[in-house]
Amino acid sequence: MYRILVGLDTNVERAQAQARMVASLPAASTDVTAILTHVFQDNPEGASIQQLDSVRRAIDFLEDHDVEYEYYETSGEPATELVEAAAELDADMICLSGRKRTPTGKVLFGSVTQAVILSSERPVTTVSPSSSESGDR
Repeated sequence: MYRILVGLDTNVERAQAQARMVASLPAASTDVTAILTHVFQDNPEGASIQQLDSVRRAIDFLEDHDVEYEYYETSGEPATELVEAAAELDADMICLSGRKRTPTGKVLFGSVTQAVILSSERPVTTVSPSSSESGDR
């Protein structure tokens, strides 16, 4: 089984793009498990990953394509937590969908995607919602 840690934020379009990428892999319905992961930074209401619209929409797509999935949630600094979760869960790959930012924006505000790519020993795949808006293929 090929395990993919899918780092989801609250953006529905990015989550759908990530689910499309996972489902498009060869033998995804028989040999892939998507580990849907969210890192809470501020969660005073105690929400769970299953309550996030982005996660529910990703699940809908994965279920429609018979891709297995599981949940993983944690809290803290997203890049660090994603890399640690991938190691803990023995993920074969990390899938992220970053925001479009200028180089200056990355310096000023940081980039989770960039930090994960630079600090992970696992392959990291990034997808852009704009490149996969066509939906099912």
